[in-house]
Amino acid sequence: MPKATETDGSLKRLGGGRWQTRDDRFTIEPQSGTWVVVDAEQTDDLGLALVRGPFGSLTAAREVIASARDAAPAVSPLAAQMAKLRDRSASATSDDDHRPGRRSATTPKPKPEPKPAPTPAAPEPPAEARWIRDLEPIERRRAHELMARLARAGVADPEGMARRELVGKVPAAAAFAVARAIRALGPEASPADVARLLADGRDADLGVRWRLVDGDDRPIVVDLAASEPR
Repeated sequence: MPKATETDGSLKRLGGGRWQTRDDRFTIEPQSGTWVVVDAEQTDDLGLALVRGPFGSLTAAREVIASARDAAPAVSPLAAQMAKLRDRSASATSDDDHRPGRRSATTPKPKPEPKPAPTPAAPEPPAEARWIRDLEPIERRRAHELMARLARAGVADPEGMARRELVGKVPAAAAFAVARAIRALGPEASPADVARLLADGRDADLGVRWRLVDGDDRPIVVDLAASEPR
């Protein structure tokens, strides 16, 4: 995790490697050895707080904050597409007004057609779980992404496993990935195959990695040839 010092100008320390501007608008958070900037006054296409980054250093993140204060609010690509659709609809309506045979003001109005029965409203999506709402924006996005990955992998309770991973700080996703990888080796796998898998592995679908370490968190390299008796 990148480190910052107490002398970082107008930033205040929040704990857990996180920093925030004095007006509470921008929060700098560590993410996989880099930094990201969360803007509490702007949102992305999903309605979540806008995230800028990642940046290689805390200094680079602070420079982005300075420029973001003077920049105009980011315009969502979806907003631009909606504006084009509105312009296209207005243009089509204008063309209809000038077509030959257009009913004049003196033409009797046609009898109104009976209104169709109202379409039942679509059911609202289920409310977001409270534990997800309580997460910081970065962790909330990570929770949704992890639940989607777990669901695609066939986990029976993606939300429960994601909660243990993010709130309980239990490597539940990695444990599931290790068990799945061992099963994939098949019954003919040798002890050496299992040892190599447990020593260092990853699951790209779930976005997790594991490795064998000692009590000081130092990686242990398993050399099966060196461990054989002579």
